[in-house]
Amino acid sequence: MASILKVNTIQDATNSNTAITIDTSGKVAIGGTSVTSGFKAELDQGGNTYALNIVEGSNSIRVGANGPEISATGGRLDLRTTDSNEMRFYTNNSERMRIDSGGNIGINTTAPTGGTNNDNAGFVELRGANGLNMQRYQDTVSYINRSGNDGDVVGIQQGGSTEGTISVSGSTVSYNGFSGLHESSGIPTNTAVGTVVSTIDELDVYSSKFKGTNGIQDNPKAGKTRADHAKVKVSDTAGDKAVYGVIATFNEQGKVNVASVGIGSVRVTGACAKGDLLESNGDGTAKVQSDDIVRSKTIGKVTIGNSSTDVKLVSCVLYCG
Repeated sequence: MASILKVNTIQDATNSNTAITIDTSGKVAIGGTSVTSGFKAELDQGGNTYALNIVEGSNSIRVGANGPEISATGGRLDLRTTDSNEMRFYTNNSERMRIDSGGNIGINTTAPTGGTNNDNAGFVELRGANGLNMQRYQDTVSYINRSGNDGDVVGIQQGGSTEGTISVSGSTVSYNGFSGLHESSGIPTNTAVGTVVSTIDELDVYSSKFKGTNGIQDNPKAGKTRADHAKVKVSDTAGDKAVYGVIATFNEQGKVNVASVGIGSVRVTGACAKGDLLESNGDGTAKVQSDDIVRSKTIGKVTIGNSSTDVKLVSCVLYCG
């Protein structure tokens, strides 16, 4: 049967403008005379154009040029598609959370990759490229609470395997798998891991770049001295009292991380047995100390002996930091 519906319009009684149009397919245009799909755009009282605008008091569902928007008293979910492809969440008429087009999530920030503001703003960012970034002004940034029995509070993994933990037992916090590192400079980046280093009478300075929440970025403290952070050199004196530790790693700016306490590997010349104390050999390696008294020159204690007389890495617990 052929359609008997004809194009019908309803006009505004005041100025005779077309208010509603129903075409032959049953589509409805509000505020216009032609329809492409569903509802025709309407003009609300604020002068904004929407393809769909359903309002009940202060609550509404709208679809406009920027995508759908769901609003209630004091709150709103805003799904931006045309301009920025993002989601925005509002409470108490203010934006509280945003998910941008890259999947970055920001709470109490409108720029989830905006970086640390160094002001009184408090926010949380979960970034696809640079992990978690949290900021709070002049107060504790984060609390981690194990509310039941004693045990692990934080597990630290690499490649899906747990390599260390932070645990609590009563009022005692333990750092398990611990190696204490001091960042310094003065050592070439091709210097071998486990090389013995000692301090010199000069303070370290901040590098021009650092790895922060926005990846590699300019360091606002570049060139300034770092309080209590000494520069280092390869130890060149046997039994050196100024030993600082052994080389663990280098960062992307060429700064050296010196392992001084906890577990570590030391380059040792000559055979050694577990329990032996080590001191500087004067050439960047260590040797067995002549006695069993921990002294200012003591680097650490051998935990796994090695009978080789060649230079090799030996597992130790470090005492010099």
